Amino acid sequence: MNYTTITEFGDKICISVMETMGNDYEAVYKEVSKNNGVCLHAIMISRKGSNVAPSIYIDELYEDYIHGRTFDDIINDILDVYKNNAKEIDMDMSFFTRYDGVKDRILYKLINWESNIKLLKEIPYIKWNDLAIVFYYSLADMRFGNATILIRNSHLTMWGIDSDILYKDAKENMLRLQPEDIISIGQVIQDIVLHCNNSHVDVTAVGLLQGEDAMRKACEQGSGPVMYVLSSKDKYFGAAVLLYSQSLKMLSEKLNRNLIILPSSVHEVLLVPDDPATGTAHYKDMVKDVNDTQLEPEEILSYNVYYYNRFSGQINIIQ
Repeated sequence: MNYTTITEFGDKICISVMETMGNDYEAVYKEVSKNNGVCLHAIMISRKGSNVAPSIYIDELYEDYIHGRTFDDIINDILDVYKNNAKEIDMDMSFFTRYDGVKDRILYKLINWESNIKLLKEIPYIKWNDLAIVFYYSLADMRFGNATILIRNSHLTMWGIDSDILYKDAKENMLRLQPEDIISIGQVIQDIVLHCNNSHVDVTAVGLLQGEDAMRKACEQGSGPVMYVLSSKDKYFGAAVLLYSQSLKMLSEKLNRNLIILPSSVHEVLLVPDDPATGTAHYKDMVKDVNDTQLEPEEILSYNVYYYNRFSGQINIIQ
């Protein structure tokens, strides 16, 4: 039988998983909303009575199925993924019902306001320029990597707090858990040339520059624009450091210039000293090109370019 939609495909996977694993297990098909309106499709498998269910995304598996991979082969893969990780995901989540149990790891990130209007109806947020400050819980358990839980309005009701308390605690936690990090783009490119540092932040930041070959030559010759990558230490949702960065002030004072801020992705931004002689129009074209050709849709932060005024300390969109 052919399953013509991913929903039919997901529902059939759930039936097959429960038939194979027995009555002690449940499998549920779910559409998962991601940043910027991106919708993914997942199967959530759990032992009955457990409060943790891992999401196994099936979008690529559905593409494989359309292109000829057998359904039974896909089911075997899903079961293998679950069984190989089942012991790692068993944890007590009862702490999440109490705000005292989560407040020390509440953080915030920046997302695009217009692209997430539907999502923002369900979650607490603070508007900032064309972006929104939204909140998440960062799991401390290293078995889960960078696993997070997006904070929703229903969580505030459960905890009996308001968004002001949430923001206050998140701001304190950001300084402690997400310290800022700044590095010159020259050093980034040197690291890439030497194959010493090929991280996500390096790739997207360099993507904002006009041509890797030209930038490599500029780096080798010791010339080229003075640019800096600003992010958090772990490079995860690091664009949010804009809200508390001291590097902006120190860098602008050191260069005696205001700064152009290019939103490289939700994970980092690129800083360029303002040069009235060159203008800013080409920067917007650079950001658009990277957003459209090098980033996954859910990683896009903004198509706008921002301006940091060293005298006022304000960050605003360049119109």
